[in-house]
Amino acid sequence: MNKPDGLTVIAEGDIADKVWPLPVRKLLGVGPKTEARLTTLGVTTIGALAATPLPTLQHNFGEAHGRYLHEAAQGIDETPLITAWEPHSFGRQITFQKDIIGTRMIAKQLNTLVETVLDDAREGGYLAKTVTVRIRFSDFKTLSRQVTLPRPSSARRTIARTARECLKRIASVKKVRLIGVRLSGLAPLDHRMGHEPSPVAASAA
Repeated sequence: MNKPDGLTVIAEGDIADKVWPLPVRKLLGVGPKTEARLTTLGVTTIGALAATPLPTLQHNFGEAHGRYLHEAAQGIDETPLITAWEPHSFGRQITFQKDIIGTRMIAKQLNTLVETVLDDAREGGYLAKTVTVRIRFSDFKTLSRQVTLPRPSSARRTIARTARECLKRIASVKKVRLIGVRLSGLAPLDHRMGHEPSPVAASAA
């Protein structure tokens, strides 16, 4: 309702004054077809919808949608509130004020980004299975390459080595304007999985 966020907090006692006078189309889930059908029933406001008997709504819109319309018009929503947000990836990028060139300089900047992104993932409690490196050149052409690991990891050596492998696949002598690193394919952090494998385990793999 309110600009610019479009968010308004309405207390239960204010529903009749602030919500019921609104056109029924303002209710989430009421599209043109539903609005037209409600109009034929003489229902044009949310308040009128709230006053419409549940059996009438279920007869015209089906049991589930009819109940939804009846309860939504009265400010009732039993949908569970999701308070935890699960990230899909962690990423960082850096844009250089002056284009850089040279494998050693680019690799140095890449390593710095890997350190930062990996710290972000670890602090969030995640391992990553896929590493993506994105490069934008001075001519604004952008290339990205990704490598997926056999299993999720938060091991610094593994992630850094994988990022360098991605960089090799974008081999170019062009000047670089931007470098980005993204970790995805996330899994909850298990410290037993996050360490580097022992030399014996690595040679046996």
